Amino acid sequence: MGMVLWGKLSWHPAAAAWREVAPTAPTPECIEVLHRENGTATYRLVGAGPGGTPIIARRSGRAKALVLRTLYEKMLSRLPIAAPRYCAFRADGPGFAWVFLDEGGGGRP
Repeated sequence: MGMVLWGKLSWHPAAAAWREVAPTAPTPECIEVLHRENGTATYRLVGAGPGGTPIIARRSGRAKALVLRTLYEKMLSRLPIAAPRYCAFRADGPGFAWVFLDEGGGGRP
């Protein structure tokens, strides 16, 4: 695991994007930086999901984000395996998008 961010986190791009698709969700207790490189990133928003579950926020190129969305929303959700549950998709500027997964549904992405 990489860096962990604490404090008032509503400013963070992942937290702000999550609040746009889930306006009643709580602000994360902390944000774990799992990956960050060339405009792509993966964060764990601790305590931001239903019942305080972690939300995985993945920012990637739009084409890859659409594939991830289909994988989690249409395919993995039908299999009898523990996998994060698809929550939301949000476009982010030219060429990028966020995919949000509820990690409470199973293992790590």
